[in-house]
Parts: sequence; C-alpha cells; structure tokens
Amino acid sequence: MPLQFHPYQLSYKEAVVDIFKSNCPKYFDVNDLQELNYFLNEHADDNFNIVSFKGEIIGCGGHYVKNEDQTIGIAWVMFKRFSLGRRNFFQVADDFFEHILESIRNEKLDFDIIINTTQLLEKTFNQYGFKTEQIIKDGFGSHLDHYRMRKRWAP
Repeated sequence: MPLQFHPYQLSYKEAVVDIFKSNCPKYFDVNDLQELNYFLNEHADDNFNIVSFKGEIIGCGGHYVKNEDQTIGIAWVMFKRFSLGRRNFFQVADDFFEHILESIRNEKLDFDIIINTTQLLEKTFNQYGFKTEQIIKDGFGSHLDHYRMRKRWAP
C-alpha cells in the first residue's frame, strides 16, 4: 500500500479535524477538539506528520521533545475511522509508527517515550513495547480512561 508521509501544514487542519471527529466518541471525547486545535495552531511542527493514501489524508501523528522531563511524547496519532479496513489498518499503523520511531531516532536522545492513550489502545501500544504506568478512570471523558504509558528508549 503506497503511503506518503508529509510534515503537517496549516492547510491540512480541516482534514485532521475531520479525522478526529470520525473517532468521536469511541476513541476521543469531542471536548478535546479545542485542545487539538490549540496543538495544531501552536505546536505542530516538522515532527507532526500526516499520512496520505491516493491523495487523501487518512491519518496524522508525531512526537515532541520535553527536555525538562527528559521524555519524548507521542502526539495525536489517529486515522480516519473506517478508511482502510481492518487488515490494512494494522499494516498502515505499523508503517506509520515505524516512521515516527525513525524521527525519534534522529533526535539522538536517550529519553523514554511517553504516550497518553485510553484503555482501547493499551494492548496495541503494548505490542510496541509500551508499559502502562498510570490509569486515571474517565481521565479523557466518560468511559475513556487515561492510560499513561512508557517505553524505555535507547537510540
């Protein structure tokens, strides 16, 4: 499946918001839209990418560095719901996550990687080596528990 990864540009914002909305309320609380907009307007940089397939934006995500905490965070990884089919989704997710890890490798930092997700994706991120270190019941909204996960990282 020929995917393309591009650094985020403001012109992609509407497509990213549509991806977010396609995942509400199952994976995201609609009230997080304001936080996503703030991130896209103020913090999305070359480390935040979109995923396109046949010219359509179907996903996004990236990473950021927190030098003060000596951590690398994974930010807003999501795919347009039902855009790929189940089998293709897992291959695309693996390819994109490897792309994110390659960007992290290029940072050449010996910082752990942190992701904040929900109980719905805990097992998925376990497969990438993340371990749950904190759970906050309904932390991301009703029935969306906040899972803080960590992956030990050495470039």
